[in-house]
Amino acid sequence: MSSIASVNASLAGAPATPTPTAGVSARADAGPPMAPSDAPAKPDAASAASAVIDSAQAADRARKQRAAQELQKQIDQAMAQSRTRTSLRFRVEEDVGKIVVSVVDENGKTLMQIPDDTALALARRLAETGSGLVDRQA
Repeated sequence: MSSIASVNASLAGAPATPTPTAGVSARADAGPPMAPSDAPAKPDAASAASAVIDSAQAADRARKQRAAQELQKQIDQAMAQSRTRTSLRFRVEEDVGKIVVSVVDENGKTLMQIPDDTALALARRLAETGSGLVDRQA
């Protein structure tokens, strides 16, 4: 206990040293903190990010289109050698950016489609609103 009393006594007589506050440097060679207006001007990050996203989306659409065309070519070659009367058709729905696969008969009538028209309509709705399925916000 005597050691605690001597520490408390030495602290009581010592002058109070201020502690630095948040954001203030305790170094002696540091200048005053920079105000937000002193910060160097940065290019508009939102427009730069938007341009990057648009570029990536365009590249993705082009990649999907090429993939659909190549797949269609391979399927046509395989179906030409087979004896089936149905075929597969691939296309890219531009407004939603999805590849659509259709099973068609020899007359060109669509027998089945993946994703179906309902799913494509839902995807279009989501792409248009950007906020989901709800028309109103609270």
